[in-house]
Amino acid sequence: MLIDPLLILLFGILTVVGLVVFLRVNAFLSLLAAAMLVSFMTPLEAGQFWDDHIKRLCIAFGTTAGNISILVAMGAVIGKCMLDSGSADKIVNTLRQLFGEKLIPAALLSSGFILSIPIFYDTTFYLLVPIARSLYKMMKKNYILYLLSIGLGATLTHTLTPPAPAPVIAAETLNISLGSLLIVSLFVAALTAPFALGIAFLMNRLLPYPDVHFEDESEITKPEDEKSSAIISETHKVPSLFWSFAPIFVPVLLISLQSVLEILEKSEILIWDADWYVIKNLCRLLGNPCFALIIAAVIGISVLCNTRKLSLQELGKRIETAIFSAGMIILITSAGGAFGAMLRAAGIGERIEECFQNETALTGISLLFLSFAVTAIIKTAQGSSTVAMITSAGIFAGIVTDSAVLPFHPAYLAVTIGFGSCVTGWMNDSGFWIFCRMGGIRETDALKTWTTGLILLGISGFIIVLVLSQLLPLTILPN
Repeated sequence: MLIDPLLILLFGILTVVGLVVFLRVNAFLSLLAAAMLVSFMTPLEAGQFWDDHIKRLCIAFGTTAGNISILVAMGAVIGKCMLDSGSADKIVNTLRQLFGEKLIPAALLSSGFILSIPIFYDTTFYLLVPIARSLYKMMKKNYILYLLSIGLGATLTHTLTPPAPAPVIAAETLNISLGSLLIVSLFVAALTAPFALGIAFLMNRLLPYPDVHFEDESEITKPEDEKSSAIISETHKVPSLFWSFAPIFVPVLLISLQSVLEILEKSEILIWDADWYVIKNLCRLLGNPCFALIIAAVIGISVLCNTRKLSLQELGKRIETAIFSAGMIILITSAGGAFGAMLRAAGIGERIEECFQNETALTGISLLFLSFAVTAIIKTAQGSSTVAMITSAGIFAGIVTDSAVLPFHPAYLAVTIGFGSCVTGWMNDSGFWIFCRMGGIRETDALKTWTTGLILLGISGFIIVLVLSQLLPLTILPN
């Protein structure tokens, strides 16, 4: 008997929320149980057996783990090395001196915004979260503000701006040039950034004292005064600003360089001759995110050894602590990915598409409203912003084939779909669990701050798009 995918979605949501929030079951077990339930409620193909329900769940789990495991592990090692070597403290002190305490959130949001353009969203969070943790370690306040500043800044470019995968595919589906989408998305994202910062401040006021627990640190300590700080400085060598930034700067540079080379290749500005084949291979290797983070981890370990003069045994214990903490993050994030994959296998996207397949008379603002709502529903249902954007773009591509339908540039439609994919980041979204585990935040606190913050970000950006589409239609830009 076929079960309506919307009913499967309902049971999956109730399972996760009930186990995690009400019964306090471990997040990994809760997500695994929900994914298993959804898989068994979803029919198999002809000739398959009951154990194939488990097999496809394991495949989805393994796919997610394969995509994130090295990134998470290396990110944890980099973070541990930056904290223990004093690199994170050095960066924090420099930020405080340059910008002052009040402008640090803006600096973090800008960093997340910029870094997420050339590199993956998850990688951006892994690179910057040690700074947020060190800020909290030193100041004992505003932790939610720092985390959300990084996360919301990265979310803006991840969901709106090429060369992120989802905006690129959405542009192709809606027949929009990447150049036009890049101009519109950066313009809209820049206007939305101050609202993102305001949301971070608001969520910080909502939860000023979160229950923070870092699995690789027994406690968060703060020097009580300048005298204790001086004692620490005398006891251990402090890394220079260059070497403090190196574990972040080096992978960003390598990955960005590869992204630029790929763009030049696709536009045929850069054509590799046979003589340059080795150079091309070397650039691709160094620009691979996993390999770049491995290099960054080696740099972080070297800086730690140089500043703390650790024995191999002591170094091994510290790295082991970081990897242990990464293991739980990988398990939970992979289970969240499997849950989302099982929902997709149930046909959630297609079922939602059916509900709107006859909406062919939409024009202008009504189309923006509906595209935002549909994308938000798809994202909430299955957890992936990329899948939500691709699905929604496919739904509305046929509606905008006639250029007379829209009184503004269709890039506004793509950006609207991007903002819809911000809503809602909850327990079936791997980003939610990265925020929880890397940030050391409880699930209930993440629902209050991260999930609510993403909803507000999506709505704020959507309102900005509505206003701009009427005041500045940008029809002069090429499609």
